[in-house]
Amino acid sequence: PIPGCHMEQVKYGSQWAPWVRAARTMVELREVTPADLDREFAALGRDRLEEEFTRVAELTAVT
Repeated sequence: PIPGCHMEQVKYGSQWAPWVRAARTMVELREVTPADLDREFAALGRDRLEEEFTRVAELTAVT
């Protein structure tokens, strides 16, 4: 539940469906250091940084 919001049914495929899915898959991150993307970009370059984003997305994909 979200404080101040009441429960509603959301139809599959509606514009609100992604928000419901996101709310249901929310996780808590612990011991994570925020990244300075400008610094990472300077160190790795665009292609390598895009490869890293893809790799992380694959590792964290919900199946």
